[in-house]
Amino acid sequence: MPRLKQIVGLDIGSRTARAVWVQLRGGEPRVVRAEQMALPLEGNETQALIRSWVERLGLLRGFAAVPLPGAQVVFQPGRLAPEDPRTPAQAADMELATFNDMAGDRMASDVTSHAWSPGLRVYLMAMARPNVVTRALNALEPVGLRPADLVPAPVACFNALSRLGGDTGTPTLYLNIGHTQTELAIGTAKGLLFARSIALGGRSFTDAVMQLAMTPLAQAEAQKQRDGSLLPGGAYAEALRPAAERWYAQVATCLSAYRGAFGGEPFAVGRIVLSGGGAQLGGLVEFLGERSGLAVVKAESLPGAAVLPAAGCFDVALGAALTALEVVPSRLSLLPAMLRDEVVFREKKPYWVAAAVMGALTLGVITAGMVYALRGDARALETERKELRKREQLDRGIAAIRQRSDAQRVRCEPLRKLLRGGPAMREVISLVANTIAPDDWISLICDESAYLPAAASAAKHAPPALPRAGFFVPGFRGALRPAAAAEATAKSDVPPPPASEFNVFIVEGYTPDISLTTVKSMMERLRTAPRVRKVDLLSDDKVLPPTLPEDLAGLALELPDMRRFVMRLEVTPP
Repeated sequence: MPRLKQIVGLDIGSRTARAVWVQLRGGEPRVVRAEQMALPLEGNETQALIRSWVERLGLLRGFAAVPLPGAQVVFQPGRLAPEDPRTPAQAADMELATFNDMAGDRMASDVTSHAWSPGLRVYLMAMARPNVVTRALNALEPVGLRPADLVPAPVACFNALSRLGGDTGTPTLYLNIGHTQTELAIGTAKGLLFARSIALGGRSFTDAVMQLAMTPLAQAEAQKQRDGSLLPGGAYAEALRPAAERWYAQVATCLSAYRGAFGGEPFAVGRIVLSGGGAQLGGLVEFLGERSGLAVVKAESLPGAAVLPAAGCFDVALGAALTALEVVPSRLSLLPAMLRDEVVFREKKPYWVAAAVMGALTLGVITAGMVYALRGDARALETERKELRKREQLDRGIAAIRQRSDAQRVRCEPLRKLLRGGPAMREVISLVANTIAPDDWISLICDESAYLPAAASAAKHAPPALPRAGFFVPGFRGALRPAAAAEATAKSDVPPPPASEFNVFIVEGYTPDISLTTVKSMMERLRTAPRVRKVDLLSDDKVLPPTLPEDLAGLALELPDMRRFVMRLEVTPP
């Protein structure tokens, strides 16, 4: 897709300066304006005249696509076989490296290519020394122009005339005859095949007339345009035909070079198209057709000349503009990339400025919206923070209440167990009292946690001299005095027993029956109680030895001859 929408093609020759305005409409180029100015044959005020003309046309300091004379460009054609893995650009780069070595300089270059037939690719590379490109660009500064593109003149001629001639299926030779040189290009509607420049133009015919008529150069030019003819018997034919023969010899040499690069019948030239001011010489069409044996036509008679009316004399300027718009079959440009980007920037600058303004406005609206939204979010966030602080305070209050409740529950747990175990203890006492034999004695009824763990801890930590509770009389267990109990606790550092669950009880007593028959009968009766789950006799290693109270230890008391028993009674919790 072309990057520009409108461009001016400018062809400043030795005899005439021509300008063509080309605009893209619906993707198709249209010539909207064409201007030309004759230049003096002799004089040093050419640049001043061109600058004045450019200013009058409104092009001063503007961009224009200009041609580069073909004599200052080296063209290298080539073709790639189907089995060649290289691309045309790669093949051209290899040849360019060879030319750079020979020239001792890095030449400016460009390449165009197209598929001639399935598998066969052809290309054409254009090269020019950097100082040639620089000199051509610097020549535009005095006349007040800036380069939009720098197109070799033969390529510009081909790109303009190939759009007008239609596709004939065979290569066409395009000859643009200028004042001092002739631009030559060969190609088809697919693309360009060959390009050269001949250092002979209309000036050679003018010189022939001037020598024959012995008139000044300007008068000889006018006589040539008015009366000159190459036809036998035509005015000045005896002088013009030798000059034409020399000119055609150069054309034939170029055709020979073309056949050397593209030999074979498919590449044979089928016709010749003439353009430029020198093509208006009378009898030139007939002369060229006679010498070449090909059909020769003028550019203004091509089928598409009505669409682009600048053909004929303006074809080089037109081709330069079309090449800059990138709507041509073969694009070759020697303009440095930096300058080409500047052209696009200048062309698109109004749109980019408008886009930048719209972008800035859009960014401003978006920024304002974001600021407004952020403020709203900040207010909402502050509200949520206040609500969160309230919830945190409430959570801390709930946690404190829960902590106090847990502490109170822990403190009340022993009392709760004690209150719940009181009825169970009373029921156990009643059951034992109702099932004991008359001759048996009960010395202790307590919870298991108060009997076994306390005894084990006391035996481990308490001093041996500290007596435990003993019997006051047979059948009754005594207790330590309060002072003795406090002293024993302080000295032994015995940990307190765990809180009782009041579901397992210890029943300690004495029986005169050595075989414990009455005790076993009592156990059988206890097992029949609904609340009793299990009744067992403790083994000897779990039974504490009987002792006397400390105040009776010095008395000569004898314990009755009775057998001691300890029962473990497990009941169902209430």
